[in-house]
Amino acid sequence: MSGEVDVLSRKGYLDQYGQIARALVSVVSLGGQVALAEGAYVEAWLPLVLGQAPMLKHGQSTRDTRSVFLVGNLTAGGHLARKLLPELVVYAGASMSLPLTWGANARELEVADVALLTRAFFDTHRTFLNHLPLRLRGGAEMQFKEIVELRTELAASLALSLGSDSTELVVEQGNELQLGYQGFGVGLRVQEAFLLTEPDMAQVALEPFVNWDMSTFELFTRVGILIPIDEPMGFGLGEHGMTTLRINSGMKF
Repeated sequence: MSGEVDVLSRKGYLDQYGQIARALVSVVSLGGQVALAEGAYVEAWLPLVLGQAPMLKHGQSTRDTRSVFLVGNLTAGGHLARKLLPELVVYAGASMSLPLTWGANARELEVADVALLTRAFFDTHRTFLNHLPLRLRGGAEMQFKEIVELRTELAASLALSLGSDSTELVVEQGNELQLGYQGFGVGLRVQEAFLLTEPDMAQVALEPFVNWDMSTFELFTRVGILIPIDEPMGFGLGEHGMTTLRINSGMKF
């Protein structure tokens, strides 16, 4: 079981000390996976979202920045994993996400949309409200001399509309390189997300990260900074750039 925390911040806000970064939305995902047989797993995840919807109140010139809490889509699925070579593992799986927030108001819908930015349009099935996302995914993991690890993944998500919104199709691809020794590693992730049902909608992002795996206690932790590098989110390290602090921690049984 594990928990994931994504905190999206944007630079350029002013206070008495100058420019600061302000958190826009935080997503906490709780879940895990259970082995049914050798190489066969089932998993479930539930995201919880807390954010600000800076909408203008009717008849006012100031923005309403009160926090909004909502429950994202409950995701359940499974995958198969096979070791083709001593240093190569491949996997493939599928999942379905059930929306738990119905009749969302305008502020909740806005926060859900902002939550899509926390992973730079990756894993959109978590907060596509008023949709039923169906997702296929697969990938491979390679390890060389217990020092170099390569990971690649590909996913396609079809979010079926349950209301007046349009059906969305998203393709995601990610690659990671990690160098490590005795449970500690550093690496870089490169990812691309393509919203095929939107005109000219593709987002590329980088994530440098550190990884700590305490095999003695079956604990693991990963901390990274996700940085968009192009439009539509813009360059994450720019004057008004958005970045996400990502933390993943849990234990193995």
